[in-house]
Amino acid sequence: MEQNVSQTYPSDEIDLRELVQTLWASKLLIVLTTLIVTCIAAAYAFLSTPIYETQVQTLPPTSSDLASYNMANQLSGPAVTGVTGNTGNTGGANGSTDNAVPILTSEESNNTFLRHVASTTLRQQFFTNTYLPAKSNARDRATQELLWTRFNKELVINLPKKPEDGGRMKLTLEGTNPETISNWANQYVQIALKATQKQLLNNLSSAIHLRLQSTQDQIAILRKNAKVDRQNDIARLKEALTLAESIGLENPSITGNLITSYTGSTMYLRGAKALQAELNLLEKRTSDDPYIVELPNLLKKQALLQSIDLNPQHLSVAIIDQAATAPEDPIKPKKTLVLALGVILGGILGIFIVFIRQMFKGS
Repeated sequence: MEQNVSQTYPSDEIDLRELVQTLWASKLLIVLTTLIVTCIAAAYAFLSTPIYETQVQTLPPTSSDLASYNMANQLSGPAVTGVTGNTGNTGGANGSTDNAVPILTSEESNNTFLRHVASTTLRQQFFTNTYLPAKSNARDRATQELLWTRFNKELVINLPKKPEDGGRMKLTLEGTNPETISNWANQYVQIALKATQKQLLNNLSSAIHLRLQSTQDQIAILRKNAKVDRQNDIARLKEALTLAESIGLENPSITGNLITSYTGSTMYLRGAKALQAELNLLEKRTSDDPYIVELPNLLKKQALLQSIDLNPQHLSVAIIDQAATAPEDPIKPKKTLVLALGVILGGILGIFIVFIRQMFKGS
């Protein structure tokens, strides 16, 4: 009974022996197919344009890199307090630490640099000024848009995301010319560094300018007031001199109290000679600075603010941890991998062809 069932319904199981015999019989076809696919893969691996990759890495600046910048804090705060003797924190005319230029931290400097290096503005600027002119066929709008898309894929910027990244930034750039992409990567970072320097120094310059302008305004007001006071003194002396001369008082009375200070309405009692001598001195005075009590401290503060260094060469906003170099080996195509895939795919394709042929023969 079981024998009849097996004869009535054909078995779905694959006869491995028959399968091996079929493949062996078609071994030339499989080998030929494998060779053809492998040759195609080899042609791609050895004839396609190799793509290279280079990278630049940066780190946050150290305290010494920002020392020149942060000297502004010392010169506008503690140094001012030291030379003026003002230990208060009210931000008065003589200066105090409350009025000092804020310190620039390493994190703040690096964050400013990271904003510039990752900005679309810088990317577009580099694309327009450097990348696009290197492409001789980039004339029409459509081609430029394609190149812009390609450039954004070739230029990758990895910003620090975790505290353990240590503020490290990595920029990678792909291209067909090793020398060109290494130069471009370094140039891109340098543009970001200079833009960061410019922004930070502009901020510092503005802060210094405000404090310097305030100090100079105070100096100007004091000098103006001193001049007005001198003119008023001259007017009062002239009136007292006229009165002394009208009553014939050449010298002060010897019967008067020697410690009496004749001022205001009694100024004429000094005598005409003394009044004329003082009047001559006031009229010949060319500068009131020695007689302004608050002026020396303000002049010291002004000199300290003017001595702050704004040279960009003395400010390092980030450290180049690894500069881009011309790569020797391309990242693609990976010849060994392509050839291996060619052999595998060729063998699979050959076996598949054999199965298809066998199916048609069986039908």
